[in-house]
Amino acid sequence: MKNISFSKSSLPLIGSYDVVVLGGGPAGVCAAIEAARSGAKVLLAEATGGLGGMATSALVGPFMTSYDRDGERPVVGGLFTEIVERLSERGGAIVPSDTDSPSVYTSFIKKYHRHVTPIDSFELEVLLDEMTREAGVEVMLYTRFADAITEGEEIKVAVLLALEGLVGVEAKVFIDCTGNADVANAAGVPTYKGHEESGIPQPATLMFEVSGADDERYENYAARPEYPVKVYRTPEAGTYKVNHYHVFGADATSSESMTRAHMQARTQVKDAFSVLKNKTPGFENAIIKKVAPSLGVRESRHIVGKYKITVGDVSRGTKFDDRISAYGFGMDVHNRTEKESGNFKTEVAPVYYVPYRSLLPLGCDNLLVAGKTVSCESQAAGGLRCMPSAMAMGQAAGLAAALAVKGGTRVEKIDITELQNELRSRGAILD
Repeated sequence: MKNISFSKSSLPLIGSYDVVVLGGGPAGVCAAIEAARSGAKVLLAEATGGLGGMATSALVGPFMTSYDRDGERPVVGGLFTEIVERLSERGGAIVPSDTDSPSVYTSFIKKYHRHVTPIDSFELEVLLDEMTREAGVEVMLYTRFADAITEGEEIKVAVLLALEGLVGVEAKVFIDCTGNADVANAAGVPTYKGHEESGIPQPATLMFEVSGADDERYENYAARPEYPVKVYRTPEAGTYKVNHYHVFGADATSSESMTRAHMQARTQVKDAFSVLKNKTPGFENAIIKKVAPSLGVRESRHIVGKYKITVGDVSRGTKFDDRISAYGFGMDVHNRTEKESGNFKTEVAPVYYVPYRSLLPLGCDNLLVAGKTVSCESQAAGGLRCMPSAMAMGQAAGLAAALAVKGGTRVEKIDITELQNELRSRGAILD
């Protein structure tokens, strides 16, 4: 690739904040809300026109189980529970205690699917607008992270591509919830893509929704549609989110790769809908309600942090002294190539945990990373990448950032016991 010289003599600095959160997906909104509720001045920058990330712009749903492996008790609470309950009050979700598997809410899949949370993606988007306003978060949509200006091992300014052009924002603490570890990568943090050895990520899928289905007829059919199509009923009668074919090798850090992947995925939507329309009882009169504007990306970069969560940690349920969240969904690693098969290759413990150290990247002292890009072995991330888990990590990161600002200390040096006690007081589950 040929290089050319380019420089701007100055960059408009549009504000100074205690905490700047980059990325408004499930992890990012929870980080921003928690940091603001904890007294910090917060900016949340999101590349698209709405908050919610994979849950909204990619139409991913339901929220996978927030219960332990066997579906016996909740292991994610806090902001996740608050969001779900508020969404349920307006008809935009079914609380997980009211669902079970196998059922229309789980595409009649049983393992790891007890107590999923069906959601209406648009209602969630509206709710997140409200909750960020209530908390006092300053939100900038249509604003993409572009670069980081660093000094030593600190980020001084995040460079954002706003509609007005390139702008800069200062913060005491930055939180990377981009889903690609873009901030960490720009700040010089070591990262890797996809699987540690091959570099191949889990495949992507373009989700869509159908309406006009006959719920009773499909419920009587009581089976998953023809593989690989899966349908998950939403809170709205006759409306289903459709998860289906894979696009292999989609690199979420490459425009060229994502263009190819998204174009291929659109043709797959037509094929998946044909499976429903022509082969699945109850969907004879269904229509495509909407197709996600964003491709559903399961895996991108992973950071190298103070601790890397291993497959053994997830299998054994290592109970870290500095744990900040818990989860119970299986290691759902979709086949990375057409030659592979099967998802859940290794069993998980009934409950497993995320240590605070895995949110702390190497080489940057004022950065936290939350969501699917935390420091974690690729296979171990198969469950941790799910949205309830990301929301729990985001809430912990937001609170940790606020505590660091309040105490005038680095994020690595905050009192872990104080962080854990504060999380528990806010309804988070750490045990």
